[in-house]
Amino acid sequence: MISTSNKIFGISVARRRTRRWVVAVYWIWWVIFCGLFLRSQMRDGLDRLNAILVVLAVVNLGAFLGGVRSGGTVKPYGGIHSGLFPNRSEVQELFGRARPVAGGDAAGNSDLDEREIRVRDRVHFVAYTVSRWFALLLFAAYALLSTLNVSWLARIGPLFFFLLALMLWSLPQTLILWTEPDMEEVR
Repeated sequence: MISTSNKIFGISVARRRTRRWVVAVYWIWWVIFCGLFLRSQMRDGLDRLNAILVVLAVVNLGAFLGGVRSGGTVKPYGGIHSGLFPNRSEVQELFGRARPVAGGDAAGNSDLDEREIRVRDRVHFVAYTVSRWFALLLFAAYALLSTLNVSWLARIGPLFFFLLALMLWSLPQTLILWTEPDMEEVR
């Protein structure tokens, strides 16, 4: 489930402890980013928001953790073909362009075995159940804020949408990285 051929800033992700540190730093970074996003929203609104920065942040979520296409720490989900990612024979690096690789993934391990498919499906079920409840919580908070001050809705709505998108993009890969056991180093 974890692609040991791909490293994060040169650090191997074969050990669970390392992956947990990566996940913790990833989510701390996003909490700081969301706090700055909310501060900018409340102070200036959408007029001065750097929309390009937000779009780049959302687009690169999948590239960092993986799972969506080759190049991240979670193996790409083989057997799922969509119009968004039709070419599975390239590796997308975090700070680089996609490069073609003969035979699929860099280590030739893009297809998941039966255990990995079961684990992936279970993790996605848990992640999307949590996301459903999180969406309901956001809606309740949004409704509560509307009773307090209607003018806040236009300023807080984009952050709530961003938080939900962040949860949907990152939670399954986060759970996989957090729960998978230690792996043997590829030699």
